[in-house]
Amino acid sequence: MDVAAIVTLLGSWSHSPGPLYRLLAQALREAILEGDIPAGTRLPAERMLAEALAVSRNTVIAAYDVLQQEDLIQRQHGSGTWVQALALKKIEVHRPTSNGSLARSPLFEMVLNEPQDMLDLSTGVPGALDGLALETFTLPENELTALLSTPGYAPLGLPELRHAVARYFGQMGLATSAEQILVTSGAQQALSLAAMLYVQRGDTVLVENPTYFGALDTFRALGARLLPVPVDQDGLRVDILQRALGTCLPRLLYLTPTFHNPSGAVLSQARRQSIASLAREFALPVIEDNAFADLGIAGKEPLPIAGFGSGETVLTLGSMNKLFWQGLRVGWIRAPEVLITRLGRLKVIADLGTGSLTQAIALRLLRHLDEVKALRRRQLLLQLDLLTALLREHLPTWTWTAPDGGFFLWVHLPDGDASEFAQIASRFGVVVTPGTVMSVDDSHQSYLRLPFSSPPDLLAKGIPRLAQAWSAYKQLARENPASITMVPL
Repeated sequence: MDVAAIVTLLGSWSHSPGPLYRLLAQALREAILEGDIPAGTRLPAERMLAEALAVSRNTVIAAYDVLQQEDLIQRQHGSGTWVQALALKKIEVHRPTSNGSLARSPLFEMVLNEPQDMLDLSTGVPGALDGLALETFTLPENELTALLSTPGYAPLGLPELRHAVARYFGQMGLATSAEQILVTSGAQQALSLAAMLYVQRGDTVLVENPTYFGALDTFRALGARLLPVPVDQDGLRVDILQRALGTCLPRLLYLTPTFHNPSGAVLSQARRQSIASLAREFALPVIEDNAFADLGIAGKEPLPIAGFGSGETVLTLGSMNKLFWQGLRVGWIRAPEVLITRLGRLKVIADLGTGSLTQAIALRLLRHLDEVKALRRRQLLLQLDLLTALLREHLPTWTWTAPDGGFFLWVHLPDGDASEFAQIASRFGVVVTPGTVMSVDDSHQSYLRLPFSSPPDLLAKGIPRLAQAWSAYKQLARENPASITMVPL
């Protein structure tokens, strides 16, 4: 098992108080006992793991010593350090409730293992909207009575909500019928259902690089082979996409065309037209994730890629969660009617249908769409200004390109490795997302994704801590240059 896989499995291992070597031993112990690091696995050499975790070699040696004393690993001179096959029953420890390596990915760690006494600058969950009446989140008595008189079972979504979402697309210039809409439990389920419709183990999926880590988890869980396509200031590089289509037979293309996660780029109209044309020419299904499309800071949101075709297989995903409230968990898929029928069957298997009460509240909220977009735009503008001001004050050597929408700044570090820095930052009480987490090939080592959607008080506390962590990281490089990577990138 390579060192990058081990680091991913360990997750946020250094959050808790206590000596680093004991925390590292505990994280390795749990991964071994859960089977995430199977018996017979060769662990990374001490120096290699120390460099990846931004700790001293002595810390790793001491952690390995603990595991060897517990008969969980065995050191063989000249051969390396190996996980024992027969010792797994010799020790009883508390085991987390989550299972499998996916539970340590950023997406699952966010919801399963909420950090204690940590400032989370990794997820970007926005605060509540000031100015939106609480009554908009409740149902009047007559509407509730009418809803309770129904069976409460609508696998494709409440008919009224499907019509409302279809009108939403129509208002942006994309003619849509209610039969082309499937209501889902958020955009993440929409993505999972769309992926399940097409992807089987071994299939090639084209994805942006970098991209949303939840999408990477989804495709990897299905056994897909991921082929990265780079992104620039105008979105997905269509020239490289075209070259890839000429050399392989991908099953699917996934992209975030509007306010790309994490870079904030907006795919140009010319590239949208080109992708629609390529999808038609190569019979390539396209999943366009528009979960951030309503979060523009300036200007009008562009037409979805589906608007540049005529019946091609383009599935457009959307969500109300990021605009209204993350806990709402209402999203949708817009696709040709024949695909909605097939997706509906998968939806029934998944959960029989999104909750009717939640959908009814979502229907009421959609009536306030323009008002809420204006409120959210003002909020995001203020928080973007705050984050950039804090970065200029405390971390003036970091750089970025101001986005036109979305939740994130894609910040470039002047030197070093973002994954190593994230390990240091966690010891200063801040959780951040390094660029490698959002990359198919562990590239973008010099980038961090920082959310300006986080509440102002969190930003005001978190950025000074990051500055302290950055100073410590640079000091560590000066004192022990062999221990971490500090090469200009």
